[in-house]
Amino acid sequence: MPRRIISWLTVSPERLDTVLEDINYGSEPGNRFYALVATSTLIACLGLVANSTAVIIGAMLVAPLMTPLFGIALALVRGETSLLGRALRAEIIGVLLGVGIATIFGALPLALEVTPEMLSRTQPNLLDLLVAVLAGFAGAFAMIDERLSPTLPGVAIATAIVPPVANTGLCLAVGAFNGAYGSFLLFLANSLSILIVSCATFLAAGLARKIPWAEKWGLVKRFGVPALGFLVVAILLTHSLVKIVNDRYLTTSIHKVISEELVQFPTTALLRESHQISRDKLYVLATVRTPKVISPNRVKHIQEALSQKLEMPTELIMRSVLAKDISATGATSEATAENLNGSIVTAKVSPEVLKLQFAEQAIREILASRPEIDLLEVDLLYFPRGQYILATLQGPRVLIPNEVREFEQKIQARLQDPSIHLLVRSVVAEDVSAGGRILYGWSHLGKQDPAQKAIMVQIQEAVREKFKRFSDLFATNVDAAPKDGSWQVRAEVVGARIISPEESAAIEKEVSRELGVEIKIFFWSKSQAMVTPQGYDSVEDFTKKRLEKMEGVRGEPSSPQGDAPATEAAPGGK
Repeated sequence: MPRRIISWLTVSPERLDTVLEDINYGSEPGNRFYALVATSTLIACLGLVANSTAVIIGAMLVAPLMTPLFGIALALVRGETSLLGRALRAEIIGVLLGVGIATIFGALPLALEVTPEMLSRTQPNLLDLLVAVLAGFAGAFAMIDERLSPTLPGVAIATAIVPPVANTGLCLAVGAFNGAYGSFLLFLANSLSILIVSCATFLAAGLARKIPWAEKWGLVKRFGVPALGFLVVAILLTHSLVKIVNDRYLTTSIHKVISEELVQFPTTALLRESHQISRDKLYVLATVRTPKVISPNRVKHIQEALSQKLEMPTELIMRSVLAKDISATGATSEATAENLNGSIVTAKVSPEVLKLQFAEQAIREILASRPEIDLLEVDLLYFPRGQYILATLQGPRVLIPNEVREFEQKIQARLQDPSIHLLVRSVVAEDVSAGGRILYGWSHLGKQDPAQKAIMVQIQEAVREKFKRFSDLFATNVDAAPKDGSWQVRAEVVGARIISPEESAAIEKEVSRELGVEIKIFFWSKSQAMVTPQGYDSVEDFTKKRLEKMEGVRGEPSSPQGDAPATEAAPGGK
């Protein structure tokens, strides 16, 4: 009957025989053992490369490397040199085989990319060692107690021996030697933890033939090497843990500073950041989601804030990912990433961002009656005279001061701030369809019945026909649209002069009388013409004639001598 030190670690003679048989069988360095090592390593490689936790767990369950560690521990406790030799040979050759197979796998032309599962195993720390210690005790306890044996698969997952071995080989394959060192250090931490705790558990359960408490030298010979290895690994991992804690503090500080600065920008958020310290200088790459690229001046301001907060020289690079959150009332900054409370909406919106949101809502309410004008962007600027809302509007014309004043008053009322001003940046856009420049959208894009379309064509052709009497005026675009039982016509007229009101009234009266419909014509007249020795022409007609002539030249057959076709000289050329 084995002598136990701790009463609740009871091992019956029958269970002791079973434990010895299982550990001896599992520590046998044979073909079956190495086949399982190879299989589990390949599964782990696939899981690491594919970033699949489920596949990696499968590799942990298949891996046989934990049993030889129990064999080494039992051999040390019982003084069985034969078992110690076999278990050591199985573990060492198995690890070397796993690293070799993973290295070959990593060298295959698979376009190997770094995954989070791979990175997580390259920087072990003291927490990993503590997890391995607890898992080692659980494994040894489950091995000697038949009632807990079903928990061994869970222990295999917790100790995670084969994934660091596979990751070591993958890192070696791509030349990432620091990553290979970190991965192998994680394997050593797990292995030595299991070994030390298993030895203590087997001793406490009375599995030793003779407990060598009185023979200090014998105790040192048996357990000195693994204890020393465990101590060295613990020191290395403690140093790694300190580095990780410092790095996490730095990461938290960087996130906090950048996030606080980005609160002033609407619908802008920090997605991720990476940093590196080189030659006493901090380099930060921050990826932000923003509706527009952040200007260098604002990047400089955030960079200075980082340098002041972290008390070290900092160089900041901001990578902008263009995106914008839109609600039914316009842009919004209330949406955020889902937090642990399950919320996706934040109430923490800066006053500057709220001003932009309310200003945008006010502008959009006015533009609802002006569908031809689009609001592109809203920004907040600071000038010596105070704050200005900069609204970028796109439309067929530049807004007049009265319209800007209307927008400004609406914004001041909405914000309850008469000191804020509006600055409008007009972007004139010209929409052109196959029928010409769009003056009335209905003429080009609206739904028309055959009767309306026939009248529209007649009106447009009649207006164009009237301009043939002028040698210095040209109707380049004419659109007609029905309105309140009559027709409205908008015509774009260019030439060497501007059409007179008398000429405008005459054309309107003649077309109305000829077609028998009430027509109201609005002329958009510009002094613009192409002048040639033959007379005046509109730019559009001049360009059309040149294109037709060029197409005609291209369509002529080549001369028998193979000469290139003649090309038209540029205006004014010879």
